[in-house]
Amino acid sequence: MNRRIEIELDSDKLADFFVEKFETQIFTEQQILAVDFRSVQMKCVIRKIETVNVHVLEKQTSSRVLRGMVTRQTAVVFRQGPGTMIPMKASSKRPPPNAIIRPDFKFEEMGIGGLDSEFATIFRRAFASRIFPAGLIEKLGIQHVRGILLYGPPGTGKTLMARQIGKMLKAREPKIVNGPEILNKFVGQSEENIRKLFADAEKEYKEKGDQSDLHIIIFDELDAITKQRGTSGGGTGVADTVVNQLLSKMDGVDQLNNILIIGMTNRFDMIDEALLRPGRLEVHMEINLPDQAGRLQILKIHTQKMRDNNIMDKDVDLNELAALTKNYSGAEIAGLVKSATSFAFNRHTKAGTVAEFKEDAADMKVGRTDFMMALEETHPAFGVSEEELGALIQGNLIMYSKHINVIPFARLD
Repeated sequence: MNRRIEIELDSDKLADFFVEKFETQIFTEQQILAVDFRSVQMKCVIRKIETVNVHVLEKQTSSRVLRGMVTRQTAVVFRQGPGTMIPMKASSKRPPPNAIIRPDFKFEEMGIGGLDSEFATIFRRAFASRIFPAGLIEKLGIQHVRGILLYGPPGTGKTLMARQIGKMLKAREPKIVNGPEILNKFVGQSEENIRKLFADAEKEYKEKGDQSDLHIIIFDELDAITKQRGTSGGGTGVADTVVNQLLSKMDGVDQLNNILIIGMTNRFDMIDEALLRPGRLEVHMEINLPDQAGRLQILKIHTQKMRDNNIMDKDVDLNELAALTKNYSGAEIAGLVKSATSFAFNRHTKAGTVAEFKEDAADMKVGRTDFMMALEETHPAFGVSEEELGALIQGNLIMYSKHINVIPFARLD
């Protein structure tokens, strides 16, 4: 077939025709068959079969030949093959076959503490539209979100959240890039590095369109390559051209709808404003210091193995520690737990040596005293002390200096 057929096939009507035509027929995966639908001859390939009877599936898996029989209740999903000349309208009833959320994924296994509301917002903004049928999204006239920017103080869980999002999605392996690795001293090489990141997504999108798989690119330390244009020193202008190249790939003339960019930075103010508008990194999520409930979740995550193996002493109250660790980030709470274990290690080290442990080390317990000493040793780097602030502010006025109170004021009549 040398030319593109001018008609457009409706995948929903084609699926109904297939069920009516081939009811009670048995098919195997990779089976090829010819279908004549409204005078259009098509070559169809059975890509995937899912059986309802689990016992049949177990028996057939052992022989590595999966077969399935078509019934009136069979859900058939048609996908446009690569290089096909027949345009096909996406289904508005059936979910996409390349669902992005892993069916066996459990949110409680993510290991992200204190970020429940942030993750719920990200899921609603960036992933909810990708679950629904492509035909329904087409009727709404919207495009999927293509960019998320996570920003906030260091150690609050930005990298962890991006890593776990990649695990949650049933997509290609995410490409994780450190911002400074993009820059290159040779002319044009930095821009080439950006183009290489999008090459696979561009190729698949040309072949499959909206039915292509999701491609995820994670940029760590995004501010290293996306500083506001015109502010970088030097005469090379490499940073500006890198931003231009990234903008053209994300939302240029040839728009891609199968990519998701996740950027992370500690310096939101340094990001070029053109990257922050809708169509690019449009979802801005601030990852702040966790509250007390969030700190309790993080403490439970980092002490899970201690509690499972009965190494944590019974006098340790995680609720008390959550209240005492105000202004601690997730990374600082992890450091607190490590510091507490170091005090427990020290109790079981032989006197006069640092290289040998006592025979009773197997009975080691990490107790409340260890955590209290760890609190004296580790301190939060961010946040404010409400006690000190309250002492300084009296009557909504800040006591700047004592000599201000004795300065004579002249009366003007």
